[in-house]
Amino acid sequence: MENPATAAFAGRLPEMRGEFGDWQTGYDFACAVCRKLKDMGAAPEVILEPTCGLGNFIRAGLAIFDTITDVYGIEIYKPYLDELRRSLVVKENQRIHLYYEDIFAFDFSEIKKQLEGKNVLILGNPPWVTNSELGKNGSTNLPQKYNYRGTKGIEAITGKGNFDIAESICNLLIENFASNEGTRIALLVKNSVVKNILIHQRPQGYFISHVCQYAFDAKKEFDVSVSASLFSCTIGKEKTDICRYYDFYTGAFQKSYGWKNDRFVSDIEEYDKAAMIDGVSELVWRSGVKHDCSKVMELIVRSGRYENGFRETVDVEPVCIYPLIKSSDIGNGFSGEVRKYIVLPHRSLAEPNSAMKQRTPLTYAYFEKYGQLLDGRKSSIYKGKPRFCVFGLGDYSFKPYKVVVSSFYKNIIFSLVSPINGQSVMLDDTCYMLGFDNWAFAKITHHLLNSPVVMQFISALCFTDAKRVINCELLMRIDLSKVLEIIGDVTIEGVTASEIDAYRVFINGKELPGQNDLFEGQRLNAKDIPFQGQPSKEPAISTFPRAKALKKHLCDVQLSFDY
Repeated sequence: MENPATAAFAGRLPEMRGEFGDWQTGYDFACAVCRKLKDMGAAPEVILEPTCGLGNFIRAGLAIFDTITDVYGIEIYKPYLDELRRSLVVKENQRIHLYYEDIFAFDFSEIKKQLEGKNVLILGNPPWVTNSELGKNGSTNLPQKYNYRGTKGIEAITGKGNFDIAESICNLLIENFASNEGTRIALLVKNSVVKNILIHQRPQGYFISHVCQYAFDAKKEFDVSVSASLFSCTIGKEKTDICRYYDFYTGAFQKSYGWKNDRFVSDIEEYDKAAMIDGVSELVWRSGVKHDCSKVMELIVRSGRYENGFRETVDVEPVCIYPLIKSSDIGNGFSGEVRKYIVLPHRSLAEPNSAMKQRTPLTYAYFEKYGQLLDGRKSSIYKGKPRFCVFGLGDYSFKPYKVVVSSFYKNIIFSLVSPINGQSVMLDDTCYMLGFDNWAFAKITHHLLNSPVVMQFISALCFTDAKRVINCELLMRIDLSKVLEIIGDVTIEGVTASEIDAYRVFINGKELPGQNDLFEGQRLNAKDIPFQGQPSKEPAISTFPRAKALKKHLCDVQLSFDY
């Protein structure tokens, strides 16, 4: 009976292969990888390729290593396996074992018995695709879903539950060969896969050592724009939580990254220079509004009128329209102007649509008109919630002053945002913010965050090849009271010495926040209205949600990158 998981792959056209992460390794590059491994001391008796495809790694391994006696290849796409069987040439003393099976359903127990006491190299190039991308493309070749990262339900729904198929394959191999001491893994993967394996190595209890990665040019080797490396580690009794990072072509050492003092960092040497501010932010960082329907929710102004993504004039109550900032508006610093606006159906997730219908009937009629599009939003986050709801709204969203940053840009710049035409400025969910009632406190925070010590600290923590260069977990590690202590005397244009002293008392007196999810802080009293008027000079303190869980909770939080 044909493996049912093959159905989504059968008849695959070349232009479709990218959808399934099927980037076949060229023979020359496969040989270069094997030579690199040989230079590192690899002398395998056995090669195992978990997703062997056309078998170029098997061919390269047989050509480069003269110690091989057995080869094992597993492949789900039958035409590839048939081609490999027809074309593979082996020596008399070499045995080839090819399996037409799904790697996630493969029973390793039998071959592990045969490999006991042998020098094993697990070699290959697993699919460069995430589980959500495969699901969208109709594939059933997915690992069994379980929350091995321990992410919260809401985090799993909104992105952290998404993972790379290659990461799942690496975990599968490490777990299955845990008892085969000395087994070496050498796989071509996206850089994010190596980071996530190292991040989750501690809670998973993996015994891997000699972890390193050799970054190569994926555009040159595969004609695909992604940051990727040769990932190598050894399974055994030793355990390491540091990865050494090299250039594949020159062999030059670049940096070490991993766990340092129970904190995960992207550059250990740089981190040591700014580690003194690593702690827990006294203020809670928030992401912006998530709505997943830009053509309806986002507006532009044309000829004095609001237009939606269909170039239709929008007639709703002005109180429901807010200026909107996206990552591209603040990536190089905020200019003070916005390109877009957003229509908000509510100020709180707890607010029913009936309230909107009564209070703002034009806005309700507008959303009713596009109800089918809003109902079709695919994310399960909207299930069981008010029909036209958006997420990432709370009292913090309507604070008049915000310190904001884009998650996408490598050159990190924090910007200070004030009300525009009396309206609080909203952010989309690619941005992060701190909200303030007091302009002076916002200005001081903006100054601290753009200081050299914070920039150095962020540089030591962030991975510039990730989709999101910075995330909320990273920002929550910036201890503003320590930054203020290091900088010492602060002079900021427009801010008085007494305001700086008041800020010092404020920041040192804040309770440490607990970890917050999208739902926390959503409730807002209907009587609260957006800020109207001039910047306040009163030392009002912005009210941030507090939680019982303090520093230990945030220090123990599981970090994830680039989902």
